Amino acid sequence: MCKKEKYFRFRLCLLLLAAILFGLNSLMIPQASGQKRFDGIEITVFTQPPPFIAKPVQMFRADWEKKTGAKVKLITAPWAELYPKMISSFTMGAKKYDIIIFPAAWLADFAGNNFLVPLDDFIAKDKELAWNDILPVYRERICSYAGEIWAVPMDGDNHIFYYRKDALDNLEYQKKFKDKYGYALAPPKTWKQHREIAEFFNGWDWDGDGRLEYGVVEAMRKDDQAYWTFFSRAAAYVSIPGQPGGLFFDPNTMEPLINSPGHVKALEDWIKVKQFGVPGVVNMDSGEIRNVFTIGDASMAIDWGDIGVMADTSPESTIKGQCGYTIMPGTTRVWDYKKQTWAEFPNGNQAPYLAFGGWLAAIDAKSDHIEAAYDFISFLGKPENSYISVTTPETGFNPCRKMHFDRLAGWFGYGFVNPKDYLGAIEATIAHDNVQPDLRIPGTARYFEALDPQLAMALAGNKTAKEALDAVAKEWKRITEDIGKDAQLKAYRASLGLLIK
Repeated sequence: MCKKEKYFRFRLCLLLLAAILFGLNSLMIPQASGQKRFDGIEITVFTQPPPFIAKPVQMFRADWEKKTGAKVKLITAPWAELYPKMISSFTMGAKKYDIIIFPAAWLADFAGNNFLVPLDDFIAKDKELAWNDILPVYRERICSYAGEIWAVPMDGDNHIFYYRKDALDNLEYQKKFKDKYGYALAPPKTWKQHREIAEFFNGWDWDGDGRLEYGVVEAMRKDDQAYWTFFSRAAAYVSIPGQPGGLFFDPNTMEPLINSPGHVKALEDWIKVKQFGVPGVVNMDSGEIRNVFTIGDASMAIDWGDIGVMADTSPESTIKGQCGYTIMPGTTRVWDYKKQTWAEFPNGNQAPYLAFGGWLAAIDAKSDHIEAAYDFISFLGKPENSYISVTTPETGFNPCRKMHFDRLAGWFGYGFVNPKDYLGAIEATIAHDNVQPDLRIPGTARYFEALDPQLAMALAGNKTAKEALDAVAKEWKRITEDIGKDAQLKAYRASLGLLIK
């Protein structure tokens, strides 16, 4: 064989070897042929029906699917069915949902039983999520349990107080109010003032639109979220500044405090103010009260941040620029559970409440697609998408990041008239020195489910406030004993930041 022929055979062997290597490489590295990271994978997300909470999933899933090659299947259930279906799927190992978006109050049940994937390692490597931009109260307390991170906060929840500025700022009404009640008409500092303002504005056309308006609208409906409205009212009656506990259990004994004189007084006030509510208020859920307030039917409301966004940005709103915001009213008398007596606060005691604590996104520990599930959670929660969510009506997502408060352009861009006032009320609530955290122990859903029907019976007039709350206390004791009193006491003290006894 001549040297030239040997040379060509050698070149041919090299070309064949290169072709083989290229072929293997194309199999080993899918991206080279255009394949995306999660091609062929479908993840399921379970939460409540749209628009609230499910809407951001609908808003962003197409972009994530295009980016990753995966698919997102959204499964929903009404509020009353969320917890039972989630806990059933976990306990039976059914793997029905890869991702759940759920209330922070349920984290202890889910994380405490290792139903979820710990996210510390994912978050440590995730540069897009900007974890440290999330406010500390949500980053460090709301989505952590037993020293680990189990969820990513999608929104930040606390109740703030809403009022109609065109009603309370009206000079004619201010004169008439002062003549009748003896003090200046202004956003209420106490629940007593709140009731009197509700009475004053109830049942007449004070905004001149040809329809009757009413004093208040608040979520009171059974099987919705009325218990959070109740605790927002009760917090100031039972929370002594600097004294942990009072709202739920005695942190030294785990005895229920739900039927204390302070709680009873709060419920009695709620029953009384119902007569100044919009017709049918006792059967309204949180979604309905937002619509009722933003179409102009009431002078005051209690809600999460949703009314604030809808009032200025919703096409159906008739009160653009007329919505005022402040922290929740307080009281001049507070029940001291330690001393078993009323404490006097002549200047008022306010105790804003981190109602609900926010919606969290977490991953089923038995999911077959953990990495894809985390990637979608991160995509939903990253700053840019999170900002769009909190500045879009009817998402149910409220500010939880520092940038949500710092970047005003988006709020103005969506038609918000008074974003500084709105965000200021939320910041003032979170930063208040007597702010009260929500219940975050195993069985939280069971405790609240026991409270719900008793509140409904009291609001309907079928029981007195004391009868209803005595029944709740009895059931709370039973739940505590069923779960384990010692364990519950430790969990409750830990949730309040107290040393374990």
